[in-house]
Amino acid sequence: MGRYSTSINFFTFFDLRGPSLLDVTAFLGKFLGQYYILAAVVLLPVLFIQWYIAVPAQLAHLPRVSPFATMWSYARKESVDRRVKRLILPFAERGEPVVLVYMLGKWGVHVLDPDLVRMICHDMVKFPKKNYQDHLHFSFLSGPNVVFSNGEMWKRHSTSVKAAFDREIPVHRFVTLAYEVFEQIAEGGVYCFSELVQKYTLDVVGTTLLGHNFQALKSGEGSFVAHFNQVMNSIATPTRLIFPFLDDWFPRHDVIANVNALNERYDKTLQMKKQELGLDLLSYLLEDASLCNEELISNFSILFSAGHDTTSGAIASCVYFLAKYPEYQTQAREEVLRVLSAADHSDPSLQDHTQFNFLYACIKEALRINSPISLLPARWTTEPITLGKYTIPQGVSLVPNVYAVHHCSKVWAEPETFDPYRFIGKRVRPGHHIPFGTGPRQCVARQFSLYEQRTLLAMLLKNYEWSLPENSHHEDWVMNEFGAFGLSIPHELDIKFKRRND
Repeated sequence: MGRYSTSINFFTFFDLRGPSLLDVTAFLGKFLGQYYILAAVVLLPVLFIQWYIAVPAQLAHLPRVSPFATMWSYARKESVDRRVKRLILPFAERGEPVVLVYMLGKWGVHVLDPDLVRMICHDMVKFPKKNYQDHLHFSFLSGPNVVFSNGEMWKRHSTSVKAAFDREIPVHRFVTLAYEVFEQIAEGGVYCFSELVQKYTLDVVGTTLLGHNFQALKSGEGSFVAHFNQVMNSIATPTRLIFPFLDDWFPRHDVIANVNALNERYDKTLQMKKQELGLDLLSYLLEDASLCNEELISNFSILFSAGHDTTSGAIASCVYFLAKYPEYQTQAREEVLRVLSAADHSDPSLQDHTQFNFLYACIKEALRINSPISLLPARWTTEPITLGKYTIPQGVSLVPNVYAVHHCSKVWAEPETFDPYRFIGKRVRPGHHIPFGTGPRQCVARQFSLYEQRTLLAMLLKNYEWSLPENSHHEDWVMNEFGAFGLSIPHELDIKFKRRND
């Protein structure tokens, strides 16, 4: 059709007369000129993208994932675990210690070898933390806080945070809030467990660490959880994750306003807390005169997120796998009932946790196979280094890839199989199981989280049986959320519960 339309344009241009040389020249100029404009409209963006995503010359020697494959993954809203499995894990299986990956508008080196991950995470001086604010244009989960700060600032922040976690684990509070969960599940039925457990973990964080009862389990859409999820979803826009510079050219004022509104809620909670200090983590931070208000808000936001989002994802994953493999659910339940019967009390106590060996193995396997944190926060190279057979120059972003470490067949036998017995009577090599990171900056709340997970799961096993409902979109495998921060959190996980009567 285009060929015929060109012919019609030709005769229309010459008005059906015999063309002179001047006529032909004028036509060709107009004809080709039109196509030059079209070509420019099409090619200029392509050339700009090729320039924007070009591999820096000093990194050209590294193996790399196609940036177009990565961008297509973001465009499809593929979860981080599936992206890593499809595009990055094959490099680990071939024995590559690192691979270059385009993410959040920049090239970074993903570290796949567990020994190299451990080395990087243990050297805080040579490999300091990198801040998300270098990629995203929002003061959200970034800034001067205990997760992303370095040097003396990190030492100041971590002192107060560690002091709060050095206290006795408040298992009794976990138990009380578990009963609030059961009030909603009642006699059973199909419930969105991923949403329910997120509210549970937030109430745990609020009442035990932040000294503020969010009442997430009892609140509606106006809750902190709803606002937090709204912000997380609005940030995870594929085009903006692929090309963050668009936020400079075309600011998303609605998203910025929503992020600022959430930060204002954090600030308001802080100001209220100043009037009634206690023995909680937030009070320790508020009593530190060296911390400015920006640091306080930044720490509050990261503790709010890390304290509930990752733990809720871990619990949801374990509940999912125990639903998918009922034989393991039965075995874990028998253990819990045996331990509680021997201790002669109905609810788990702090001392009972040492006896939950099989349940703990199920938790650790769920943390391996669907770790809530698939990618650890990036580090910088402060000097040229050698990783495996490759030289990495100074000033390069290094991303410890937890998913690759946890799923490589060179590290784990049959890594895609859920098998709790990997952690029973066997010693896992250091650096091979790293759901909380590794080194001096691994998650300071890891023990707190594990007690929280064991408590709720033990009480669920005692009071309920559960399974996946019919036609679950998680039937074949757990489906995680799409997001901007490398988290693997089950998305809209419905679970069918049935109360136990014995």
